[in-house]
Amino acid sequence: MQVPFFRTLRARLILAILVVQSLVLAVLLANVNRVWSDMVLRATEVRVEELARLLNAALAPPMASLDYAPAAELLDSMRTPEGIDYLVLFDRQGKVVAARGWDVGTALPPPDQFSTLSGSGNIPPVVHASSEIKLAGQQYGLLRFGVSTELLGESADRILWQSATVIATGAGVSALVLALLGFWLTRRLYRLMDAADQPGQNGLPQLIAIDGEDEVSALAERFNQMSTGIQERLDALKKNEEKFLAIADYTYGVELWLNPAGELVWVNASVTRLTGYTVKECMEMRYFPLPLATLDERGRVSDTLKQALGGTAGQDFEFRAMRRDGKTFWAAMSWQPIYDGSANYLGIRASVQDNSQLKEDRLAMKRAVYELQQSQALNQTYLARAESERSRLSALLSAMRFGVLFVDTDNLVVFHNPAFRSLWLIDDSTLIVGKPIGQVLQSALNRPAAYDFATLLEASESMAAMDVYPGDLTMNDGRIVTQHCYTVRDEQAYITGRLWVYEDVTQEHFLNERMVFLAERDALTGLHNRHAFQEQLERMLAEAERNQENLAVLYFDLDEFKYVNDTFGHGVGDDLLKRVAEEISGQVRRNEFFARQGGDEFAILVPNCNETDINYLATRIVATVAGIQFNVDGQPLRLSSSLGVAMYPLHAESAEDLVAHADTAMYQAKSAGKATWRMYQAERDASREMVNRLTWNERIQQALENDGLVLYFQGIYEAATREVAHLEALVRMKDPNNPGQIIPPGHFIPHAEKSGKILDIDRWVIRKAISMLAEHPSMPSVAVNISGRSFDETSLPEYIRTQLEEAHVEPARLMVELTETAAVSDMRDAQRFIEALRNTGCTVCLDDFGAGFSSFAYLKHLKAHVLKIDGLFIRDLPRDHDSQIFVKGMASIARDMGKQTVAEFVEDEETLRMLVEFGVDMVQGYYLDKPSPDHPAIHGLMHSSHV
Repeated sequence: MQVPFFRTLRARLILAILVVQSLVLAVLLANVNRVWSDMVLRATEVRVEELARLLNAALAPPMASLDYAPAAELLDSMRTPEGIDYLVLFDRQGKVVAARGWDVGTALPPPDQFSTLSGSGNIPPVVHASSEIKLAGQQYGLLRFGVSTELLGESADRILWQSATVIATGAGVSALVLALLGFWLTRRLYRLMDAADQPGQNGLPQLIAIDGEDEVSALAERFNQMSTGIQERLDALKKNEEKFLAIADYTYGVELWLNPAGELVWVNASVTRLTGYTVKECMEMRYFPLPLATLDERGRVSDTLKQALGGTAGQDFEFRAMRRDGKTFWAAMSWQPIYDGSANYLGIRASVQDNSQLKEDRLAMKRAVYELQQSQALNQTYLARAESERSRLSALLSAMRFGVLFVDTDNLVVFHNPAFRSLWLIDDSTLIVGKPIGQVLQSALNRPAAYDFATLLEASESMAAMDVYPGDLTMNDGRIVTQHCYTVRDEQAYITGRLWVYEDVTQEHFLNERMVFLAERDALTGLHNRHAFQEQLERMLAEAERNQENLAVLYFDLDEFKYVNDTFGHGVGDDLLKRVAEEISGQVRRNEFFARQGGDEFAILVPNCNETDINYLATRIVATVAGIQFNVDGQPLRLSSSLGVAMYPLHAESAEDLVAHADTAMYQAKSAGKATWRMYQAERDASREMVNRLTWNERIQQALENDGLVLYFQGIYEAATREVAHLEALVRMKDPNNPGQIIPPGHFIPHAEKSGKILDIDRWVIRKAISMLAEHPSMPSVAVNISGRSFDETSLPEYIRTQLEEAHVEPARLMVELTETAAVSDMRDAQRFIEALRNTGCTVCLDDFGAGFSSFAYLKHLKAHVLKIDGLFIRDLPRDHDSQIFVKGMASIARDMGKQTVAEFVEDEETLRMLVEFGVDMVQGYYLDKPSPDHPAIHGLMHSSHV
């Protein structure tokens, strides 16, 4: 059946090909034109932004200094090389400073908006832009400039014509090929149709009978070949897959797919070019690409991969990677989550590229920026040198807390800072500059009661050669202000005026006075301390020797005071000591000297006395203590004291012997039954003391040999969280005569120190503490106390190191506490000893810090890690303002020096909270827990305190 040509499938196919090719060509040309126009506008916009930043950086310094000549030179140098059509620079008032390439008589066109240009599709030959000249956030002018787009426009037109030519040629070729293909396909179709009307050839059966002569009937016959068509489609799909792999394997960077578990699903062959590893090796790597990262980067890369696998997108994550040959490079990774057609999360698609060149470019840019900054800094330096002295110093002096006043050679005020007005209480509305300094100070609301400034000026004139005139002023409001006058000279050494500096030193004066007071006074009772007692004893002894007079030393303590402290706490003990000091002070005359020696020991110096006076005074003191009524929680406490007397020159002629004999007499009174007093008896001294010393020496030796010592542990807690920080080991002695009873250290430690047994006790404590640390790995660090005599034991640090190594205990778990008083008394040995301990790796703690009032000066010599504030500052902290000042100061200084602080004797919540407020790091005391041989922290139970 003959069908007209224009109604045939062949004609329709050719017509459709021509129409589609025409539409595609038109769309492609329009799109290419739009894309290139947008790209040119975007490039111009980026160029304008870069030029604005560059011009602002170059013009801001001269514009800020109002130096417009360099700005004009910069416009000349930057116009032509940078493709700038014109440049017009305005100052902050809108006046033209400089113009290049534009007639200033012609109005400037408004700045172009890139959003408007992008929508219009037109590229103007010149883009008009505007940029504010700013420095440090302040605008100093405005720059209008035009950027030429001719070069970019011409490039875009050439590319557009080239693209149009290529597209048109490709479309023509494609249309011709498709048309020929259409002819060929239809020709084949018609042949098959003709063959279908004939019997089968080559023995092939005719599969489908054709009914009808139209083309649709002819197509029905072709369904017999469906299997052949499917096979052809499969072959085509295979070819497409090969094309996809060819594209994927030859990309610039590594492309990979990670499933939600972080396992590598697919990676392209570019990984071999980038890393040296084959695809197979990468597939076998666990958590690829993590193994590519260098060791120091793997933690960061691992965290980033975990975040990426959570379904987030990211780009340009940089890390150091290592190739198979060991060479490192900078890698940049970008990733995007991928999903299937049902929106199920399949993992991430990631790209990894070698970013080394970009890093080098950035480094070069940083170097260029640094050089530019150096150049700017040099320019600023030259500008600063050109400024006047007043403008250079004004901002600095205004920020100082010192009052600063500058006067010229006629004593007229040239400059002052706000602190000067504040110190002298001069109202802000009062004009000072230009007035005589004498008039200004005499009219100030806050000034010294008698301040003759004319006399002061004469004195400063006479001292001009010294360039300084110091002095302190006591102001009307009670503040103390120190003043200094400095002569100001120019480069030729001519005097141009004077600089007066005023500083409020009220707090420093107060602290100095309190330091002097506390250096001679006991912080708890207010009595003179041991240091003041020793000085007074030496002075009175010299006076008694010169005047041929008697001098008596009365030494007494409270009987069973240790029982009161252990039973009722140190707070009750402190109140008791203050009550005794108050009552005995009423029994002491003005010429007598009453002091606290430490603990519950007191001493009285009585000059120009006889035995009758001393007998009466000693009896009165013992009776006064016995008459004190003291109640604790409604329970009355009866006190008693033992008192000893030694007289000069009857019993001793030196201060040391006089005190020692008075102390011996006190123990003779205790031996007589306590609650009494005794005059020193030489015939009883040596025998009893020797027997007592030998007895205690034997008991200490027996305890060392027969496991008679035991360690108690008390927790040291973090002040803020109240968690156990470490433990302190406290040695106790078992009482062999009373099984189950413990002898406090105050009974045997003094004898051990005198006999030298304390060295054996120190080593026993160290050995036992290290043994417990090894036995309990979860046990926190332990602090052990070392006596002052151990400073002479140069082998002790080596002994500690050996014990730690043998027990396999980390040195940081052992803390060694040294008393500050012992360290300061033998500074050189203490320094060597502490340095040796630090070399072992142990933590060094300075105990009783602040007790000597010279602690701050010795801190730079004693390199301790931890400072334990002496308990005398803590016991009455909420009610003692002086102690609060010192504790706060010690905590602040320790923190600034990188040291930690511990406060002991914490016995109530108020004290604890105050210490936290002051910044003390750790606390210790009965309020938190009491010493125990089986502290919960030994077994790793690191719970916070119960309070």
